[in-house]
Amino acid sequence: MSNEVGLSKKDLMKLFVRSNAVQSSFNFERMQALGFEWALLPVLNKLYADDKEARIQAYQRHLNYFNSHPWTCGPIFGIVASMEERKAQGEDVSEENIQAVKGALMGPLAGIGDSLFWGTVRPIFAGICASLALAGNSFAPIIFVLGLNAIHFGFQYWGVMNGYKFSDTFMQKMESMKIKRWMTAATILGLIVVGGLSATWLNISTPLVYSVGETSVSVQDTLNMILPKLLALISTLAVYTLLRKGKSSTWVMMSIIIVGFVLGFFGILA
Repeated sequence: MSNEVGLSKKDLMKLFVRSNAVQSSFNFERMQALGFEWALLPVLNKLYADDKEARIQAYQRHLNYFNSHPWTCGPIFGIVASMEERKAQGEDVSEENIQAVKGALMGPLAGIGDSLFWGTVRPIFAGICASLALAGNSFAPIIFVLGLNAIHFGFQYWGVMNGYKFSDTFMQKMESMKIKRWMTAATILGLIVVGGLSATWLNISTPLVYSVGETSVSVQDTLNMILPKLLALISTLAVYTLLRKGKSSTWVMMSIIIVGFVLGFFGILA
């Protein structure tokens, strides 16, 4: 049965606000499915207000497995809202198509979120604000929280609105923006920033001295002639390797404390 009810800007704003809680009820069976369902509830309730059976079916289809990046899943919410609207209005939009769109987009958008936000934006903001904090700026934590979340909410809002607006052509729009090139550039920038921060903040040196004839030579001075901050680089790569091998961050932190204590106790590191 055709239903002429449609979604308003107010409905989309409500969807945007609720979409930011997509991980509010995370579980290891269906991941973010309950959060996705909760965000979409007002949309489904409005579109299928006069058809209880259709509304129940809509509830059920969005309880299936869903897992994406919480900062970049906005386009999926917008596209799904558009497809549900067209389905409620009697267009030929099958349940399988809706599920296929969710399944096809959640992986690529998660990749964008991981590389762009987790791997680039957040480290850059953290580095800038940490530098401000070390310089005595008491507003550094506030700048970090407000700046990072302005980007987060801004991208989520853009994703919901444009996902709804462009619907089936959203990914083509993303391709026309050369998003992959931007992701690559952002990843490179993030790695440069992380490398710079490691060299700037990680102060590791050794007080060891060895003798050549009657001359005492500092091991640290020798290392500096080979490559300044060599010990910091080795330590950073060691931590990175452990994390890549699946070690938890807690395990790595405890290992750093123990190794640092032992080497410091025996006078190997300063």
